[in-house]
Amino acid sequence: MKHKDFIEHAFQRLYERKWLKELIPSNITEAEITAFEHAYQIKFPALFKAYLTTYKLSSMPHSIVGLVENSKDKEIKIKMINWHDLTDDSSDLEEDLECFREEFADWETPLAIEKYKNLFPIGYMDGWYCLDLTQSDGEDCPVVFLEYGGFWEGYYDADGVLHGEQITPNFRTLLEWYFCGTLEEEYEKRNHVTVNYEFYIAWIQQNFICY
Repeated sequence: MKHKDFIEHAFQRLYERKWLKELIPSNITEAEITAFEHAYQIKFPALFKAYLTTYKLSSMPHSIVGLVENSKDKEIKIKMINWHDLTDDSSDLEEDLECFREEFADWETPLAIEKYKNLFPIGYMDGWYCLDLTQSDGEDCPVVFLEYGGFWEGYYDADGVLHGEQITPNFRTLLEWYFCGTLEEEYEKRNHVTVNYEFYIAWIQQNFICY
């Protein structure tokens, strides 16, 4: 499936699963993405560009819950992410990245930007979910997690570049989990439950008092 077709499918599934209230075309253009990449000296993979230019997320709740699989033991768990809305205006990309980079600049001993400049934040929950653009093949790239607090000693490579804990081998897998719900059928079989929007909302209400 081509990138644009997959993204179209992913958003459609998000809408069908009630997380997205309506499908509103994105305002972001390829030219704006190119200008952003040039300004910040980064390069987005093709799948993420398709994601940015397809639909807005403005009608989705700030937080989204999905089922994720641990790569080591294959356990499926419920996880919530504050998913960043980057598709309303190109200025959202700049604000998102600047906010993320300010965290490093505020350290008592700031980390050189060369060490983290290829990390792009797409969500937050007790830390940042980022695209690791250093490992992009031009089509897609891994999604990594950086725990809040800077406890990242094991996530630097031999050149001192920061990567983070790998959550998925690519952005497509994260969309399959959270937008398409690809793990829901297996979770239902293992736990003898019905997984739907109401199931997730009940889980949120049980685990987050202020929701």
